[in-house]
Amino acid sequence: MSTHLRRNATDDSPVSEADLIAYFADGCKPPERWRVGAEFEKFALDRTTGKQIGFDSGIESRLCQLAERFEWEAHEEAGRVTTLSRGGSTISVEPGGQVELSTAPVTDIAELKVELDQHLAELRAVCDPTRVAWCAAGVSPFSKVEEVPLNPRPRHRLMAEYLPTRCEYGLHMMKATASTQVTFDFADEADAGRKFGVALCLSPVVNAMFANSPLYAGKPTGLASFRGRIWQGMDPDRSGFLTELLAGEVSFDRWAGFVLDVPLLFTEIDGTFRPAPGITFREWMNHGLDGYFPTLHEWDVHISTVFTEARMKRFIEVRGADANPTPLALAVPAVWKGLLYDSDALAAAVELATQFPPAELGGLSDAAARQGLRATHRGKPFGEWCQQVVAIADAGLRQGDNPDEARFLDPLREVIAFGRSPGERWPIGGSVADILAACEYP
Repeated sequence: MSTHLRRNATDDSPVSEADLIAYFADGCKPPERWRVGAEFEKFALDRTTGKQIGFDSGIESRLCQLAERFEWEAHEEAGRVTTLSRGGSTISVEPGGQVELSTAPVTDIAELKVELDQHLAELRAVCDPTRVAWCAAGVSPFSKVEEVPLNPRPRHRLMAEYLPTRCEYGLHMMKATASTQVTFDFADEADAGRKFGVALCLSPVVNAMFANSPLYAGKPTGLASFRGRIWQGMDPDRSGFLTELLAGEVSFDRWAGFVLDVPLLFTEIDGTFRPAPGITFREWMNHGLDGYFPTLHEWDVHISTVFTEARMKRFIEVRGADANPTPLALAVPAVWKGLLYDSDALAAAVELATQFPPAELGGLSDAAARQGLRATHRGKPFGEWCQQVVAIADAGLRQGDNPDEARFLDPLREVIAFGRSPGERWPIGGSVADILAACEYP
């Protein structure tokens, strides 16, 4: 989930719908300025029991140690350290104590590898490795969601009150899931629309390559990705594949129109979080709330509470991949960069995306969660569709400034060759140590 550390003084004026559309246009950049960012979420698991280590039982103290030893700046909410920043990067805590690294935007996937490797080394330096395992999986494998305490961040407390009224798996999503999310730039509105459409239409088949959550509360889920199932059961007002948006040309104003009509999950006014008032952002903008009208800052926060498979801000976020340890973690930004940043590759991806009609995306996502690469679409296993995706991404990366980036796709080739998603290769029924070995960062 996005972290908002600062409020820009230029964002203090009430906004109109035209301002909100201009917000997206302000993100347009020429190709030479395009960058890639990534968010790597992970669990700290007790090496003996496999149980998730929560905020109060060790995560906050680790953040404080990172700040003391490695020159991170600590930021507090409700009197507790919940976020660190250094340069263009942040480390933040998700509702159940999951630790998220949000990297600085970079030009090359290798730079993401350097930052992720450094992050993991620093985490291990402030932990006892005989007691704590840093693991990447779509769902915490041994803890029940009821066992995981909620961290003290005010926005998370309000989310935990609201989401269970809208969906069965709201608390599971918040406290027990982890993902790898990636961000990309766009040149103009048309480029943003193409990239957004490709990300939404190809997400089910791409996510199958990263499906990595077959175990929950110590029991097999029968799914390649239980996280995928959880997200399918999220608040329908703010999640899904945007079928209606994809029915026409994807544009800034049509996306803004969707977000405007999403009910507020909470409000943040003058730095104070308040419960959801039962109105949409459009209603808040038009009529105010206790005399207060939203600014661009509130718009930015509101977009971060929209949980669609892809999300547009001043960049495009692709959000659906289960967390995986390296080297698969780095294949997530690699495959999407290959698809989205070369014009020929993007054209090929747009053509491939026509094979995944918007009306079928929900069913395809369910199939990916249930069967991973063994799922079928139009008579072909997902593995064959993934071969096409990886081939397009490979060609796109090889046309870039650093053709060597294509090597980050090699783990996907191994997954496809094996014919099973990562979660289908776990030693289900094995010991805690066996399970941790399947999802621990090497």
